[in-house]
Amino acid sequence: MSDAVEKLKSVVGENNLVTAKVDRVAYARDVTPYFAIPDLIVFATSKDQVAKVLKIASKDSIPITPRGGGASFQGSSLPVRGGIVLDLSRMNRILEISKDDMLAIVEPGVRYETFEHELEKQGLTFPHDVGSHDAATIGGIIASDSNGHHAYQHGRVGPWIQEMEVVLLDGSTLSLGSRAPRYNMGYNLSALFAGSEGTLGIITKAILRLAPKKKVAASIGAFFKNLDDLMAASHVIHMSGVDAGTLEATDGYTVSTISDVMELGFPKCEGNFVADVEGFDEENLDRKLVLMKKILEEHNGEQVTIAHDQETARILWAPRLDIDIAVMKIHPGYREFGFAAADPCVPLSRMAEAIREIGRIIRSHGIIVAVFCHTGIGIIHPAVIIDPSNKDHWTAMKKAEIEILEYVVSIGGVVTAEHGFGFVKNNFVRMSVGETKLAIDRRIKKLFDPQGILNPGKMGLDTEERDTDVGFTYPAYVKDEDMEV
Repeated sequence: MSDAVEKLKSVVGENNLVTAKVDRVAYARDVTPYFAIPDLIVFATSKDQVAKVLKIASKDSIPITPRGGGASFQGSSLPVRGGIVLDLSRMNRILEISKDDMLAIVEPGVRYETFEHELEKQGLTFPHDVGSHDAATIGGIIASDSNGHHAYQHGRVGPWIQEMEVVLLDGSTLSLGSRAPRYNMGYNLSALFAGSEGTLGIITKAILRLAPKKKVAASIGAFFKNLDDLMAASHVIHMSGVDAGTLEATDGYTVSTISDVMELGFPKCEGNFVADVEGFDEENLDRKLVLMKKILEEHNGEQVTIAHDQETARILWAPRLDIDIAVMKIHPGYREFGFAAADPCVPLSRMAEAIREIGRIIRSHGIIVAVFCHTGIGIIHPAVIIDPSNKDHWTAMKKAEIEILEYVVSIGGVVTAEHGFGFVKNNFVRMSVGETKLAIDRRIKKLFDPQGILNPGKMGLDTEERDTDVGFTYPAYVKDEDMEV
């Protein structure tokens, strides 16, 4: 490794290479209970540097884990085999914003929040806001094929990638797509790299499609005594043609907890609904809000509220955005962890049932969960909040995730729809994709990364275990191998 360090210094410069343990520890954690410290951190500032770093890593078979904002919920950027963390945050230039061509050219380290701020100056948007928008980078969003908060209206990020530049393990550059808005040139490799979590190559540049930024916006919310009514209302809104940006819901526990802690006076309910709506002018926006309000009331929605100001909107969104803080105030020392059942997706017709069942499963094991969901696209997020010093809580969380994923698959759902497999879902990949696809995925991985050093240990591509190769932040953590069957 010492020879490689000197070679890497000659490529990126001494100020872009970190070996001190106190600094490397900062790259060893995410929202999972795992701890994996890299041997060194390398900051690349150009495509050429990325290519040279990959060549050095390849020559010495050093594992290399790309990293953007490090906001992964599934261990995607944990260096579970040590080696190099390739931090791309200093490749953070917005190279071009073209209103005429409705596209932007960016480097992977550009933060979403920074990017969106610059686009707004020109009346444009890249509509893929994610929960970690202040930390998430464009490269990470693409590598995860993120959905984002506006996926109901705009879909996942993949189709918004017009061109992608990827550096492969041998240092060669793969250019996928075109500045032209449409192309049909053989296999769609852009779709392969979007969602590959850095296991096939390193994204160094992207041309992204843009949309016009609508001029006015509001939020609308309501409370429901029955989740079936809530989901029916959401579906009717969808069928009405109102192009809401988001359609969201949270369960009754979440609503009552937030209401009590923040003294908001929310009514007792089985769930609340909230949506963001945009318009090109006030008349256009009001027409949408009037129709949505009518639909919510016709489906027994209570306290239907329209928020044109940020303060009222923040109250409507509080159950969705502030539940972690509220629970931790009630239970000091508790925290949320990324676990394998954090982002399943179910058929729209089964959503009310699934929210109830997922909540029931987790609570039956004696742990806290706040369940929220994207009603328009079927994704459910159970936020499990536990005491990390309680061994029984770790056991309960692991038992619950197995039951949840088996249930989700049994009703025609999928194990992951937003966060990806990462490291946390390794032992569920086979049940998720099946024998044939897993075998093909592994052959694709071998084609692009014959040494198995690009973000190793992820997506079930070289292991179906998640409690090996890593340390554990909490002594009470219960390994899979120690679970009672």
